[in-house]
Amino acid sequence: MDDRGQIAMDFLLGVSLVLIAIGFTVQFVPGIFISGSAGEEKLGYAAYRTSCILAEDPGWWSNSTSSGTGWEEHTGSVQRIGLAADDDVNSRLTDTPNMLSKEKLIQFKQLSETEVVRKLGLFDSVKGTQMNYEYNISFLMNGQPLVLDNYTMIRGKPLRPDQNMAKIIRVVLLETGNFSVFDGRSLTTDSNNSGHANINFAGPATENLTIQITNFNSGSNAMFVNASINGSTLSSSDYTVLRRHLYGNFSSYSSSSTLLNNDSLLIDFNKDLFLSNKSYQVRLNFHNVTFTQKGSPYSSYGDNIQKIYESAQLVVEVW
Repeated sequence: MDDRGQIAMDFLLGVSLVLIAIGFTVQFVPGIFISGSAGEEKLGYAAYRTSCILAEDPGWWSNSTSSGTGWEEHTGSVQRIGLAADDDVNSRLTDTPNMLSKEKLIQFKQLSETEVVRKLGLFDSVKGTQMNYEYNISFLMNGQPLVLDNYTMIRGKPLRPDQNMAKIIRVVLLETGNFSVFDGRSLTTDSNNSGHANINFAGPATENLTIQITNFNSGSNAMFVNASINGSTLSSSDYTVLRRHLYGNFSSYSSSSTLLNNDSLLIDFNKDLFLSNKSYQVRLNFHNVTFTQKGSPYSSYGDNIQKIYESAQLVVEVW
C-alpha cells in the first residue's frame, strides 16, 4: 500500500479557479466606484452641483433691511443664483423645482462673469490661489439654444473638441412667455349685445400679446373677422390666429371657418404693435358672436395672465 499524501487534480483545479476569481474581484471592483482621477471627480461634482443649483434653487438676495428669492430684481445684492420659479419670495425653497423663471433666466444672462463664477462655485483653490474652471451652460430646445428677448441662453466658452470635461444634462420646463385667457361670456364691449370685444393693454410690450378666448356665445356661421388697435384695423400679417375644438390641438384658423361654442381661439399679436408707453385698446371683431358685458372698465390683458412653459434641456459642461 502507498501511504504518500496526494492532492486530487480536480480539487487543485477548483481551488485555483476560486483564487483567480478572488484576485480579479479585488482588482476590478474598486475601479467601479472610484473615478479615474481626483481632477475628474472635482469636475463631475462641480457640473452636478451647478445643474442642481440652477434647476432646483430659486436663488436669494439680501441687504441690511430686506431679503427674498426675487434676486432678479435686486442684482446688486445677490447671495445665491438660482433659476427655479417661486411664488413665495420669502421662502428659501421652491415648490416647483425644474420649472425655470423667464425673468431669472434673462438676468442670469446679464450677470458679470465674476459674479457667476463666484456664486456658482465654478473654481478650485490650488495652493491658496483661486483657479477658475472653464464652463459652458446652455439651455436648448430641439437641439438649438433658446432665445429669450433677443438673448441667446448660453453662458461660458465653447468646448474644444479635444477637451476632457464633465457634462450634466437635465430636462427642465422653461418659462418662455405669457398669454391671457378670457371666457368669451365675460369679455366686455362698448355697446349692448355687440359683435366685438375690447381688451385694454398698457404698453410697452416686451413680448407678443397672446390672447386665448373660450366659450363663445355664437350663432350660425359664427367666425372671427379681424382685429384693430386704437381704431386702426390691423393687417393679417400683424397677428396669427389658431383654433382648437374641445381638447384637441391648436391649428391654423381660416376666416371662413365656423366658430362653435366650445371652440378656443388663440390670437398672437406682434409685440412691435405696442412699443410706446401708453394704453392700447385691442378690438376683436366677430360675425354672429355676441358679447353682452358692457364696459367700461373694459377687459384688461393683465388680469388673466398665465405663464407658458416648454420642455427644454439644461446642459452644464465643466473643464
